[in-house]
Amino acid sequence: MTTHNIPELLPYSGIKTKKIEANEHFRVVLISLQQGQRLDEHTSPTDAFIYVLEGNANFNLEGVAHFLSPGDGFSFKAHAEHSVNALTDFKMLLFR
Repeated sequence: MTTHNIPELLPYSGIKTKKIEANEHFRVVLISLQQGQRLDEHTSPTDAFIYVLEGNANFNLEGVAHFLSPGDGFSFKAHAEHSVNALTDFKMLLFR
């Protein structure tokens, strides 16, 4: 499957998600957070990797804030508590 211009698939309106690809090996999700929105603390059942497409955010992992900007990648282990605070309109791809 080919998907073009992935950032344009979701608007900045609150918090939005869109599945881009999923199979038995991995899942890719586009996540859009409007400035000021927050993904509350949660965990993932698998290891994961995020890639920042647009904007800036603090990615809080196990109580430590990591500043993210376009082009940044960040990986974390399954069951690690994390949250995301959008400092500007923010889009990322989640791979898990």
